[in-house]
Amino acid sequence: MMIEVLMPRLSDTMEEGKLLKWLKKVGEKVEIGDILAEVETDKADMEMEALDTGVLAEIRVQEGESVPVNAVIAFLSTEGEVHVAQPPAKAESVAPKAPVGVSPAPPKPAVTVPAKEVSLPSESVTRSSLPFAERKVRELREPRVRRTAPEAKETQERIFASPLVKRMAQEQGINLTAVQGSGPGGRIIKQDLEVYAGQGRTTMKQTAATRAPQSEATPPTPAGHGTREPFSRMRATIAKRMAESMREAPHFYVTVEIDMSEAVRLRTALKSSDRVKADVTYTHLLLKAAAIALQRHPRVNASFVEDGRELKADINIGLVVSLDDGLLVPVLHDCEQLSLLEIAERANDLVERARTGKPTSDDLSGGTFAISNMGMLPVEHFTAIINPPQGAILAVGAIKERPVVRNGEIRAAHTMMATLSCDHRILDGVTGGQFLAELKKLLENPVGLMV
Repeated sequence: MMIEVLMPRLSDTMEEGKLLKWLKKVGEKVEIGDILAEVETDKADMEMEALDTGVLAEIRVQEGESVPVNAVIAFLSTEGEVHVAQPPAKAESVAPKAPVGVSPAPPKPAVTVPAKEVSLPSESVTRSSLPFAERKVRELREPRVRRTAPEAKETQERIFASPLVKRMAQEQGINLTAVQGSGPGGRIIKQDLEVYAGQGRTTMKQTAATRAPQSEATPPTPAGHGTREPFSRMRATIAKRMAESMREAPHFYVTVEIDMSEAVRLRTALKSSDRVKADVTYTHLLLKAAAIALQRHPRVNASFVEDGRELKADINIGLVVSLDDGLLVPVLHDCEQLSLLEIAERANDLVERARTGKPTSDDLSGGTFAISNMGMLPVEHFTAIINPPQGAILAVGAIKERPVVRNGEIRAAHTMMATLSCDHRILDGVTGGQFLAELKKLLENPVGLMV
C-alpha cells in the first residue's frame, strides 16, 4: 500500500513551502514523528515530521523546489520493498548487434531492492486512509519524537546564526566559521556578513588598484545612490499581510497609563526568592493579566467573519519576537488555563525556539490575540498593526519613573503606556476601553495574578 506524503501547512499564513533538504533517503524506514525534511515557509525554516510509518518509496519534489500546501511531495510504502526504476539509456549509445546465428540475450528484469524489514502497526494503515486534516489533528495530540541529527548537522548547529543568515552566507559563498559574530552570545547577524563581505571587496579593490596602470582612473560612484536589497520570503510576507491588514481592517486605538509600581515590587520579590525557579518578567505578568482580561471581555478575543464575528473558545496569545530580518509571532496556547509560573516557563521556551530558528508548526498557529512589547527599548508609546485574522493587538512601552498625582500630592511612580489596536468592524471604543480598564486594575494589583 502506498501512502501520500503531503506538503503540510506549518503556519496559519502558509500557502506554499520550499523543500530545503531531505533528511530521509529512498529505501529508509520512517516512523511517526521522524523528521523527513526541512521546509522553508513564509515565516521560518521548519522541520517536517512524518505522520505515518513505512518506507520512503519515492520522492516527488526535489530540494530547492516550491509546491503549494497539500501537494504530494513523496510516497511511503507499507509493503516493505521499494521499486527503483532503471535510468534511461543515453541517446548516443547504440546497442551492439548480436552475431549471426546467435540468439540475443533476454532483457534484464526490473531491479527490486528489498528494504529493511518493517514492522507496521495496523493503526498506521488505518490512519493513512483518513483525510489529511484529521491525520494532522491526531499527530498533534500524540507525543512528538525528536531524533538525534547526524554528526554533520550537530557540527553545523554550533555556528550561532539564523537560517536567513546561513542562507545568505551560502548564496554569497561565505564560510561562517570565518565570520566574527557581534550578536548576543557571539551570534552571527546580517550586519556581520555585510562587514565581512565589505572587507573582502575592499581588499579586492586595493589589489586591482595596485595592478592597474596609473593612467586609468576609476569612475566615481554617483552620489545619492544606495544599495537595493531584495526582500526575504519572511519580509515579503510581512509587507503583504500588514498592508492587507491596514487596507481591510479599520483600525482605531485606545491608550491607558498603568501604574506598575506594585508589579515592579512583585517581580523583585519573585526574582529574589529561591523557591521560584522560573524567571518571571513583565511580559509574563502582561500575558497573565491579558488572559484574565480576555476571559472577562471575550469580544476582544474574536475574529471578523463574513456574517459577523467569531468569539474564540480558547485564549491563545501571540508574542511578537524580533529577528534579524523580520518578526515572528509564536503563540502561547490556552493561556487562561496556565498559572503565572507555567506561563513564564512555556513563554521562555517558545521565544527561544523562535529566535534560534526552530519553531514548530504549533508555535506559529492558532493565535487569537497578540502582544507587542518594546519595553526593553526607550520607547514610551507606539501603536501596533493587527495580525489578521485576529481582532486586536496590545502594544506596551517601557516602564519609566514619572511624577504622578495621588490624593492631591505629587510623588514618583513607575508607569507604563499600553495601547490597544482594535478592528472597528467587530469592536467599539467602549469595548476596547473596558478591556484596558480591566488590564490596568489587574496589573496595579498584581497579587491576584498569582492565584
